[in-house]
Amino acid sequence: MITLSVSAFSILPIVAQINVPTGYKLVYSSETPQRASTILNLTDEELANCTGDFLNKKNFERNWEYSKKATSTWNKRMATTDEERALVHKPTGGHLRLLAVTTNGKADGFITSGVNMKKAYKYGIFEMKAKCNPHASNFPAIWMMPEETSDGWPNCGEIDIMEQIGNSSTVYSTVHLGARYDKSVGKTYTWSGSKNFNTDYHIYSLLWDKESLTFYTDGIQVFQYKKDTTLDLVKHPDYEKWQFPYNKAFYVILDQALGMNEWWGSQDPDPSYTYEMDVEYVRIFQCDDDDDMSSKIDFHKGVYEPMNNYRQARKFIRNGKIVIESAGEKYSVTGQQFE
Repeated sequence: MITLSVSAFSILPIVAQINVPTGYKLVYSSETPQRASTILNLTDEELANCTGDFLNKKNFERNWEYSKKATSTWNKRMATTDEERALVHKPTGGHLRLLAVTTNGKADGFITSGVNMKKAYKYGIFEMKAKCNPHASNFPAIWMMPEETSDGWPNCGEIDIMEQIGNSSTVYSTVHLGARYDKSVGKTYTWSGSKNFNTDYHIYSLLWDKESLTFYTDGIQVFQYKKDTTLDLVKHPDYEKWQFPYNKAFYVILDQALGMNEWWGSQDPDPSYTYEMDVEYVRIFQCDDDDDMSSKIDFHKGVYEPMNNYRQARKFIRNGKIVIESAGEKYSVTGQQFE
């Protein structure tokens, strides 16, 4: 284990946003125009993109659809009928409450919630304000999947903006992608976002352009994944595709799943507990062109470069320190900057 002290985090504000740079405009908000305009300086065109989707079920179903039940950990308990969905999806008062509840008082009777945006987006700033309630088996997430998945997972790409596991107060931001440097397919990069986040709202943001994905929690950059310019594309032309399967449209998914513990193992849910993720808003900003705007973002400094080893690892903040853990291997870290 490598531990680096980062005293700056103890004095940063609990909740903060990144400042949207010139050139980006609001293309979607789940908020009403009245609500959004109290916080953001919006043009008439941007106000028209404020939908009020989380006010009620009718508004919600214009731009969102229910996630389908399948066999993965996150969707194997998904509500399927209108009656079940009404129990665990609560778009009310401008918030979206996603629940997991038991229908028979037992662990095997749980139904969970999940919603997908009907529209997919390519590049932009994606910002969500939400709170979770950690408990045994808890597994809420804010993430994105591509419309086009013919390459199969993980080659097609996956972007996890926020995941919380079990009783842990750690938040993970992750990218999933295909083979690189002759490594086996499906290696992941897992970093965290925030500490002591439970019971409070926090802002999770992704800046995504044609060269990189940069993740923020409460205005702090916690992880950046960038294209590697040192790849030998002459000998290995597929590297370009596999290292960055993010030059296509992805859609947002919000879900309150169950079945995990803080060590990423399986765990049965607690029938005495009501699991919930409360989403205050979803905002999406896009730029008129695809040029890299990331240098214009204003955020609290704390830049973490990718590790030199591309095997699975976890990086997170614990008690004001960055902790990097690996499965029995040592990792080198470069380029830390803390101001």
